[in-house]
Amino acid sequence: MTARTEELRLDGNALGGALLELLGPEGTATVGTCGSCGARGELALLVVYVRCPGIVGRCPVCDEVLVRVVESPDRTWVTLAGLRTLELPRT
Repeated sequence: MTARTEELRLDGNALGGALLELLGPEGTATVGTCGSCGARGELALLVVYVRCPGIVGRCPVCDEVLVRVVESPDRTWVTLAGLRTLELPRT
C-alpha cells in the first residue's frame, strides 16, 4: 500500500453520517458479515475511503467492497452488495 493510499484510509465511523437515516444513530455499531471471506464485525471496523465518487467501505480482513454510499442534493444511493448479512437490532 502506498503512502498516498494510506492517507485516504479512514475507519468505519466515516460512514456514520451517511448511514444515519438508514440505520439510526448507532449505525456504525451495526454488525455485518462479509460476503467474500465471512468476517463479522461492526461497520465501524470497515476501512473507508471518502475521496472517491461517494464513500466506499471495505472489509478490514479481505479488502472486498462491502458498502457504497453516494449522496446528491436530493437523494442517497446505498449499495450493501458485499455484505452477506446485516444485523439490525429491534427496539
